[in-house]
Amino acid sequence: MPTKSLESMVGLAKVEDLPRIKALADAHRQELGFVNRATLAAAINSDEILCCLQGFLHFHHRRDKISTLYHLCVSPEYRRQGVGRSLVTLWEEHSRTCSMETLRLKCPLDSEANGFYWRLGFTRVAIEPGKHRPLVVWEKKLPEATPSHPKFVASLSAGGSDIKRLFELWDIGGDPRNPFQDVLTSPLACPASTMTYLRHEKEKGRIKEIWLDCGAYQVQQGKITYEELLDKLDQLYRDNQWADGYVLPDSVPLSTDSDQLVEYKVRETLYYCTRFFQTMPAYIQERAIAPVHGRTPEQISRCLETYNQTGITTVGFGSWGTSGPNSSVNMLSQESLAMFSTVLDIASEHRMKVHCFGIGSPSSFNRLRSHKLIPHTLDSTTWWKAGGFGAIFFPNTAQIQLTKRRGIETTKIALEQLKKTTNHSCSFCQSIEKLRTSRNYRIMHNLTAWLDTLAGENGKEINVTPTTEYNLRKSGGDS
Repeated sequence: MPTKSLESMVGLAKVEDLPRIKALADAHRQELGFVNRATLAAAINSDEILCCLQGFLHFHHRRDKISTLYHLCVSPEYRRQGVGRSLVTLWEEHSRTCSMETLRLKCPLDSEANGFYWRLGFTRVAIEPGKHRPLVVWEKKLPEATPSHPKFVASLSAGGSDIKRLFELWDIGGDPRNPFQDVLTSPLACPASTMTYLRHEKEKGRIKEIWLDCGAYQVQQGKITYEELLDKLDQLYRDNQWADGYVLPDSVPLSTDSDQLVEYKVRETLYYCTRFFQTMPAYIQERAIAPVHGRTPEQISRCLETYNQTGITTVGFGSWGTSGPNSSVNMLSQESLAMFSTVLDIASEHRMKVHCFGIGSPSSFNRLRSHKLIPHTLDSTTWWKAGGFGAIFFPNTAQIQLTKRRGIETTKIALEQLKKTTNHSCSFCQSIEKLRTSRNYRIMHNLTAWLDTLAGENGKEINVTPTTEYNLRKSGGDS
């Protein structure tokens, strides 16, 4: 019988499966020992037995995130046909979704089944005495399940009074969602009023988590030296141990850097990150976010392996490639997408959480989603910056420069069509004139578009260009 068809038949046992499972266990009492019917019934009730017509697997999820195998039994006439493999595979998948970290089982030392578990990726970790014969202890570490949707972290860099106006405008808009539940701010780059206001809102309960950025962008812009950054950050983090996330200091590579300079910056980042981390109090270490940089898979792997050995559990990736004035615009090139894929793969093996720094606009996130590259969290400043420079975007679309009437996409009729096409309508995009004249309305509209993008499934970027449906003669400008 093909493995695929067997896998489709394997599932959590139901009450009506109990007689068949008990009969199969009794038929293999010599290998399994006596298996109590009440024990099997309780396991079925707790969703801890997987079964198919040809066999069953009994397991238990422990509080320490270890899932232990109690019994695996396959009818003799169906052995070596993929039944056992299908049961173990589903046990592994089910354990991952239940946030288990390790699979564990014991097998008699002289049993042929040891080779079976080795072929399935288990590692022998010990040999211990058993009641009748020595037992081999096998374990398999489980990567963390891929998140279905990332959590949005609003990057805020304006003064406290500006942020306060945006918070108030959002409340007036009537959207029940809270885009400011988690925020990222850089105290070294913002006025003191920013931290004061954000902390006040956290105490009120509007903000759940505040992450502090290291401000390495200041070094990139030549405003301070790396040594000055380290000194200021050391004092800043120690003085603000109430925060929920602390980005460790890094030396940011640029697209214009040579391969030799990128390698130097990767080494510098790893050296100072780990040294800085080890000098911080335990409370800050538990909330540290380590930046991953690199232009090659080897550099990416080196960062993650170093952080894992150091004890860091959350990493952030932002090496998307840059363009524009002062290399301030992030781009998602094929090379950077490949590097991010490596980050997610290795981080998953070490059960690290991955944050995505500076992802850009919704269309950029959809490139990640189309490649099935989903981080645990992401931040963006594009909703803020684009609005400030006169641009808006809709869910899954690129930016539209709205304040300069360059073409059909900036007209009222095109705006209304975009709202229909993207199934988006918020209180901030009801008037095209308001969007053209109000910076804060553009910012708030862009923020709702971000939230809608993250909530959607299988987003597809929409081309905002003139089509046969839209032409200047038909639209009549803004009428």
